[in-house]
Amino acid sequence: MKNKLTKVVWGLRNRHFLLLDSIVFLISPLVALNIRLDDEVAIAPYLPGLIVVTLLFFLVKIAVVYYLGIYKRCWRYAGLDELEQIGFAMIIAVVAEVIIFKIFYLHNPLVNSLPKSLPLLDGILSFLLIGSIRFTVPVLERISNQHKKFHRRDRVLIVGAGSAGVSLVKKLQQNPQLGLYPVAFIDDDTTKRNLQICGINIVGDRSQIPQIVRSLHIHRVIIAMPSASGSVIREIVNICQSHEILTSTLPGIHEIIYSRANPGNIREVQIEDLLRREPIQTDIQKVSQLLQGKTVLITGAGGSIGSELCRQIFKCKPARMVLLGHGENSVFTIEQELRGIIKSRKKHGEEPEDLPQITAFIADLRMLPRMKYVFEQFHPEVVFHAAAHKHVPMMELNPPEAITNNVRGTKNLLDLVLHYEVQNFVMISTDKAVNPTNIMGASKRVAEMLVLQAAQKSNKPFVVVRFGNVLGSRGSVIPTFKRQIAQGGPVTITHPDIRRYFMTIPEAVQLVLQAAAIGRGSEVFMLDMGQPVRIVDLATDLIRLSGYEVSKDIDIVFTGLRPGEKLFEELFIAGEKYERTQHNKILKVINASQILPDNIDLEIATLCEAAERNDANLIMFLLEQLIPEYTPLYSTANLGGDSSTTKTNVESETKIKYLTLASPELATDLQQAIEYHEFQIHYQPIISFATDKVIGFEALLRWKHPTRGLIFPTEFIPLAEDTGLIIPIGWWVLWEACRQMRAWHLECPMEPTLTISVNLTSKQFFQPELVKQICQILEETRLNASSLRLEIPEGVISKNFELAIAVLLKLQSLGVQLQIDNCGLSDFSLIYLRQVLNLKLGHFDTLKLDRSLVGQIDTGNGRLDIIKKIMATAHELGMDIIATGIETTDQITCLRSLKCLYGQGNFFSRPVESEAAIALVGAMAAHS
Repeated sequence: MKNKLTKVVWGLRNRHFLLLDSIVFLISPLVALNIRLDDEVAIAPYLPGLIVVTLLFFLVKIAVVYYLGIYKRCWRYAGLDELEQIGFAMIIAVVAEVIIFKIFYLHNPLVNSLPKSLPLLDGILSFLLIGSIRFTVPVLERISNQHKKFHRRDRVLIVGAGSAGVSLVKKLQQNPQLGLYPVAFIDDDTTKRNLQICGINIVGDRSQIPQIVRSLHIHRVIIAMPSASGSVIREIVNICQSHEILTSTLPGIHEIIYSRANPGNIREVQIEDLLRREPIQTDIQKVSQLLQGKTVLITGAGGSIGSELCRQIFKCKPARMVLLGHGENSVFTIEQELRGIIKSRKKHGEEPEDLPQITAFIADLRMLPRMKYVFEQFHPEVVFHAAAHKHVPMMELNPPEAITNNVRGTKNLLDLVLHYEVQNFVMISTDKAVNPTNIMGASKRVAEMLVLQAAQKSNKPFVVVRFGNVLGSRGSVIPTFKRQIAQGGPVTITHPDIRRYFMTIPEAVQLVLQAAAIGRGSEVFMLDMGQPVRIVDLATDLIRLSGYEVSKDIDIVFTGLRPGEKLFEELFIAGEKYERTQHNKILKVINASQILPDNIDLEIATLCEAAERNDANLIMFLLEQLIPEYTPLYSTANLGGDSSTTKTNVESETKIKYLTLASPELATDLQQAIEYHEFQIHYQPIISFATDKVIGFEALLRWKHPTRGLIFPTEFIPLAEDTGLIIPIGWWVLWEACRQMRAWHLECPMEPTLTISVNLTSKQFFQPELVKQICQILEETRLNASSLRLEIPEGVISKNFELAIAVLLKLQSLGVQLQIDNCGLSDFSLIYLRQVLNLKLGHFDTLKLDRSLVGQIDTGNGRLDIIKKIMATAHELGMDIIATGIETTDQITCLRSLKCLYGQGNFFSRPVESEAAIALVGAMAAHS
């Protein structure tokens, strides 16, 4: 009988409720009159007026209930909202009935005999009766569910007896097929203790979870506190995991606000839950005023930050959104998501003119004509610049790509923004731009400078917003850790002490929009990212949330810092002054635009030119000139000899930076040569033709390979350049040569003018740490700077003349001697040498004739004229000449006739190791 009644009730539709309501509305005035009158009073005299009033009241109530949409409700899941709607409808009906009753009361004798309280009693009865009929449906639903036989249902403890917890319990009670049976609440609010909600008890607080789980035989704990902080969630999770209790949660408030999840969806606890912070208070009105009705361009629209910007900007009702990106798939995804929202809102009756137009545009910021077309077509009024290469190790391996995308792309965009008079510009930056040690951070810092410069030019609100890592973004650690855990481990971390700042993507974008709304121009905003998080703690939490134990199931392995990586990200740049804004989560640099370089345009143009030429070493040098706080972490190694070589620069382990496809075996051997100290320095004397006296030595590098024997530089230096290993090798050669020269000075105090020559390759010469390292080496070896001669190939100078001069001036200020090497291989000696003299840009002490010219003196093939021109130019500039590669007496005779002062080559001595060279110095000194 009960089942039949349940089926009948479930079968009720709104047309049936209309019939039932009609019956109720027709009998309720009669029942109300009967209640109002005493039992002794006869109803018959009132019937004519009652019939009139009943018909009027019926029409009023039916009209009100129908107009308010009560017949569009699904009463199977009726709740408080439906009850409120019925009550509101009856209040309106009663007010209308009272007015109508008074009008008829004064003019109709049939009605004026009725009690004046009749409309009120009728409204109350109607509310009770139609409410009772409707709420019979969910009551029978719940009773039926309690008696249904389902498969095993897990007994659930709900943490949090607030609105989210209550809604969850109702959902579970109404949907037993979910397999979850709510048994009890726990809540830290002591005023709720021992109360009942939805028929279940509030039995304690979070500290009592283990006892409650045991006593009530709980299978699962569900955390129903969307606005709780990460520390609270972490504490509850730790309690549950320590007792091996399954733990789930509801989405956080950020996910709910920004439509990232349904508030009632139960899911596993994620790492983002453990890092929650208090909800951010946003001035929605200000943000809407900035964007409403405007054309907004978002670069990098398909990325993690860019796509979230699109979602939140969409809610501010701009007139048009231009989604610009280079990756077609990611831009397509966000475009379809927004179009889906538009389609859904149109179905719900929202006018098309109130919804933004969405335009997807595939373009590369580096292609200026394509970007110009975007601005000509759409004339954006607000630009959010989120496009960037952001992967630190990848950009260390590809510096030209970082510069062309992050710097040139930003410059192209800003040039168009200024030309088309865009009103607001917001650039998304990173905390890695603060005191950068990597190419990515340095390139973003340069991009910041460009924005500040544009703000100065335009006097418009162009701003930069910096923040740290975002959880879940492409390339972040979380997806990597999840993949490694899924594969069974190990989880790899670069260093046990490495820390990073983290924000959720919606939280970061929310603050970006707020910063955009309060920006006035020429400002850098820094988001308050809370406390830094140890990456090893993050990995540990993620392993535990995945149901494993660290070391037992999944190992954590430390791999060492990657190129350009810091242990700690910094928040402040020296010289920048910070203050709080009106928003407590946003800091502002008040003097950001006052610390821009004077010649920023020229330096950035040169930087972009170096990137076009794929000159990674030059890029690093130029970034050091542009950004005083840029301190790249170069790979170095102890290459043998005295252990004190480690003092020169051992901040990180040597890593091969570039793949060498030509000789992978030799590349591996070269790296091992550094580790096993297989390098040697051989010394060849430089002789004065006038006195036959040794004036110095050239340090020549040799590789003593364990199986191939002695390898000359021509065979491995190009490989060392390609792999980046030339940098640590170069430091060792400099240090060892200076140490040896200092030893010779002590051995032969009568020869204090002896010098040591060291060759520099292109990568070494443009290495940003060059001057600093030479100073340190001279200080450690106690060698006088004038005893060190640096040989710079003429090709290095001729290809990058202006930049080379800047380095030469710095080297000259140290007091070291400078020598042009390989002279004669190009027209450098006849053009650039004169330019150096005329512009007074620097001074070279000596010039070395290339051995190919000297070797052809005996052949008489016309090369003598070139030698004469070079020597004439050198004499004009006051430079001495050293001829290298001398093998015969005829060559010496010819060179002396041309007034060449010095010679070097196998005719005098083949390169030897230091002990033989010392003996040779003594012999030559005694002979002279």
